[in-house]
Amino acid sequence: MRPLIAICTNTFREIIRDRILYSLIIFCLLLIGFSVAVGQLSFAEQLRISTNFGLAGIQFSACALAVFVGSSLVFREIEKQTVLTLLSRAIGRATFLVGKFLGLISVVAVVVLGLSLVFLLIFLLLGGKIHENLFYALWGIFLEASILLAMTLLFGMFTKPILAVSFSIAFFLIGHWLDSLEFFASQSPSGLFATFGKSAVKLLPNLERLNWRDHVIYLDHIGLDQVLWGTVYASSWSILFLSLAAIVFARKDFV
Repeated sequence: MRPLIAICTNTFREIIRDRILYSLIIFCLLLIGFSVAVGQLSFAEQLRISTNFGLAGIQFSACALAVFVGSSLVFREIEKQTVLTLLSRAIGRATFLVGKFLGLISVVAVVVLGLSLVFLLIFLLLGGKIHENLFYALWGIFLEASILLAMTLLFGMFTKPILAVSFSIAFFLIGHWLDSLEFFASQSPSGLFATFGKSAVKLLPNLERLNWRDHVIYLDHIGLDQVLWGTVYASSWSILFLSLAAIVFARKDFV
């Protein structure tokens, strides 16, 4: 347990000093500020516009952090050969990988929490009322980022960071389009496309199941069972991708 905590802590400290992190935070804050300015153009819709932009900014920051930093999380250690030093200290490869994951996902959690506080403050100043849907939507953003991080780590075992980022972005877009893909596949006269659509729905995580932003904007009810199911769903996919990454990492040759 101590090696795991040590790797997690060191990873957290390392990422906190990364310029990418602060660039994403600044971008999100600018987006939130922009949403307030745009909202002024339509006073009746100001709160709705600001809420939509604010949550989208937090989602972008969390997911971009998971993908862009996660793509080089292990690659940098391998490239610098520091991974050999760590593994020579009787630290298991799975422990190393999980520690890296926990370190980065902890940073994501801190970023989501910090940006959420800014967002909620602006939300209150604009006359919004705090309700549980807001917290559910923010939790869904964190869960989505955890899936993307585990997926990016898996891609990083096979490819260089730039390709891992490209694949992760592609799967992010597909993950939010699976419901539409399933519908079009069911209506398509092409048997090949129908098979592809059905296979994609079964083999890929449906990220729209964690997207509760519209429920906040339109005040639709989100059941606690829906949130719990989403948590189990996201955790299962994260564990699956992380386990596959650990299997590949265990067989990887660093020499």
